Amino acid sequence: MKDILVKQAIVVPFAAALLPMLIAFTVPEYSSVSQHLSELALLDHPIALIIRIADIIMGVSLLLLALGLLLSAPKRFFFTIVTSCILGASMMSNGLFVMGSPLHGLYGAALILPLAPACFAAEFCENRKIVTLSLAVALFTMVYLWLMLFGFDPEGFRGLTQRAATLVMWGWYSLASYALIKSGTVPSKVRVFA
Repeated sequence: MKDILVKQAIVVPFAAALLPMLIAFTVPEYSSVSQHLSELALLDHPIALIIRIADIIMGVSLLLLALGLLLSAPKRFFFTIVTSCILGASMMSNGLFVMGSPLHGLYGAALILPLAPACFAAEFCENRKIVTLSLAVALFTMVYLWLMLFGFDPEGFRGLTQRAATLVMWGWYSLASYALIKSGTVPSKVRVFA
C-alpha cells in the first residue's frame, strides 16, 4: 500500500499541473504567455472548474505521498513529510478558493515550494545526482518566486515563466517519487517503468 501512495506521485501531480496548461491554449481571450494559471479559475469557462479540481488533485496527491513516506520511513523523511503536507493543503486551498481570496493557497505554495525539495535533498542520500538536482530545483524555485513576488517577472511573460517554473517544480515530485521507489527506500512489490 505504501508503495502505491508514493508511486502515484510519479504521475498525478505533474499530470494535474500539465492538463490545465494544455487546455488553457484553447480558452478564448486568455493568454498563456502573459496570464497566470490561477486567473483561469476566475473565468466563465469550463476550465475554471478544471483548474480548481486539478489543484485539489495535486494537493491530495501530495498528502498521499506524505502518508506513503510516513508509513515507510517516518523519522528519516520527517521534514519532507511535513513540507509535502503543508504544500498539499495549500494546493487544495488553491482549488477551493479563487485568486483574490486570502485563503487562495494560504500563501503556503510560495513558502513551501522551495523548501520541499531542499528537505528531501537533506533526507535522501542514496543518489548524489538526485540530491544535487533537488537542491537545484529548490534554488530555482526560490529565485522564481522572488522574481514573481517582487515584480521582477517580466509583465508580458508572467504566464510563460510560471508555466516553465511549474513544469520544473511538479516534475521534481515525479523524479523524487521515482527515486524513492527505485532506491528501495519505499519497498515496492511492483516494478516501476522496468
